[in-house]
Amino acid sequence: FGGITRGDDVANGIVEATRQVPLKVPMVIRLTGTNEKEAVQILTKAGYSALTDMDEAVQRAVALARGKRGAA
Repeated sequence: FGGITRGDDVANGIVEATRQVPLKVPMVIRLTGTNEKEAVQILTKAGYSALTDMDEAVQRAVALARGKRGAA
């Protein structure tokens, strides 16, 4: 998603989807753009963290894939 889709809409969608279908694997969220601050607040309130840096998100995903649970 980028620019055209509001970040808060994406965040609300993630929160609602994970309420309906619980996650079985870790999720890395990288989100920037329109309403980014609101999106981060929504995700944080729901217990998720959102990253704005792609390199950091990739590093987190690799760490999770390697089994480093503390990376979530």
